[in-house]
This record gives sequence, structure tokens and C-alpha cells, in this order.
Amino acid sequence: MIFQTYLIILLIFLVIYLLWKKYIIKNKFTQYIIDNGGKEIDFIRNTEGSSSDMVKMINKRYKIGIVNAYTIVNLIKE
Repeated sequence: MIFQTYLIILLIFLVIYLLWKKYIIKNKFTQYIIDNGGKEIDFIRNTEGSSSDMVKMINKRYKIGIVNAYTIVNLIKE
């Protein structure tokens, strides 16, 4: 019984660790997209379209999440 409790606690810590690593990797990838650009980034810089459409386009292309895509659009439009 004690072994199962330790195993569950270990697995919970492992899941938390992996979620944290995923968050860090997504943030680094977001910064990489902002720094290196691409055809989507050039489109955002040159167009005055709606932000929500651009966020959907970036999220569909890179699958980085709505929040990170929104961050990219806001940083580029500034």
C-alpha cells in the first residue's frame, strides 16, 4: 500500500515536470517564430487585418496555442 502511494506521488511530480517543460518549449518556440519570421509573420506586419484571424492562422499553422499565437500577433503589430 505504501509503495502504491509513493508511486502515485512520483507520477504526479513527473506529470507536473513534463507540463512545465512543455510550457518552456512552447515559449521558446514562440520567441523563435518572432525572431526568425516567415511568410505568416510578414503577412501580419504588412496587413491591417483583424487580430483574431491572424491568431487563428498562426495557431493552425504551428499549433502553439491561442495564447502564444495572440502574443506573437501583439508583439509584431507593436
